[in-house]
Amino acid sequence: PRYYSVCSSPLHHRQLKVAFSVVDYLTPFIPQDVMSGRRMAGLATRRLECICSPLLSNKQSSFKPKVQIFPKPTHEFRLPSNVSTPLVLIGPGTGIAPFIGFLSHRQAQAASLESTQAAEQTSEGTWRGGYELEPADLALSTGDARGLNLAVDYMSKHQKAGEIDLFFGCRHSDHDYLYKEELEEFKAAGILNNLYVAFSREPGREKTYVQTLMRKDEGCGKRLLEMILEREASVYVCGDGNAMGRDVQEAIVDLLTRHFCKEDDGPNEGRSRAVAHLDKMKISGRFVLDIWS
Repeated sequence: PRYYSVCSSPLHHRQLKVAFSVVDYLTPFIPQDVMSGRRMAGLATRRLECICSPLLSNKQSSFKPKVQIFPKPTHEFRLPSNVSTPLVLIGPGTGIAPFIGFLSHRQAQAASLESTQAAEQTSEGTWRGGYELEPADLALSTGDARGLNLAVDYMSKHQKAGEIDLFFGCRHSDHDYLYKEELEEFKAAGILNNLYVAFSREPGREKTYVQTLMRKDEGCGKRLLEMILEREASVYVCGDGNAMGRDVQEAIVDLLTRHFCKEDDGPNEGRSRAVAHLDKMKISGRFVLDIWS
C-alpha cells in the first residue's frame, strides 16, 4: 500500500484531496550495460498520473476514473482540540499536504466562531428590525448558538483562533512551490500569520532550507522561540525523513540552547536543557512528526 496525506478538511467543501509527487527519472547510462539509461517511474504515482491526465487537460471528457482507497487514521498527527492553540507547521515539499488540510479546517472553525458571535448578538437583543419583539420571541440561547456550528460546540464564548506560522521549502520558486496561491490566500485572510519559504536551487543564490531560515534569519528564529516558549504552540513536522526531520529538530534545539544557556553553565548544560524541553514537548503531544523515507 501507498500512504498519502489528506490535504482537505471535512468542514470545507466535503471533498477528499491528496497531493503526491510523481516519480519519473532516467537511470545513469553505463556503456555496454543494456539495462542502464532506462526510464523509471513510481508504481503508484505513475498510475495516479495517468488517471489524472484527462482531468488536467482542457479537453472535455466523460471519463470518470475510480480509485480504491482506505483510511489510515492517526491518533497523533491531528489538530489540537482547542482551536485557540497556536500552531507551527513545518512541511517542505509534499510535506505541506496535511497542513493545507489543517489551514482549511482552521478557516472553517474561524468562520464558525464568527457565526457563533453573530448568533449570540441576535439572542442578546441587538436586532435592529422594525418589529415589536418580546423576550420570549428570542428563544435562541447561547448554547443554541454554539450548536449551529460544525462540530465546535465545545468552543467557549470568548474563544479565538490561535495564530499559525508555516515553513515551506522546495527547490525552485517557479517550479515546485506547491499550493503557492492557496498559502497566499490563507495569509491574506488572516488564517496564516507568518509564511516562511526557502528555495534550495534558485539560480545565483545560496542553498536555503527551512532549517537555514530558523538559524540565520534573526526575526524568524525569535518568532519561533516566542511561539514555542511564550505562546506554547504545537509544532508539527511533515516530510522526507532522510535529513529534513533530523535537521529541523537540530535547528530548534540550537535556538532553544541559546535561550536556556546561562553565564555560569558548564559545557553542554544549555543544550541538555534544550533537548530536555524538546523531549517534554514530544511527550505532551506538542511536537509531532510525520516522517517518511
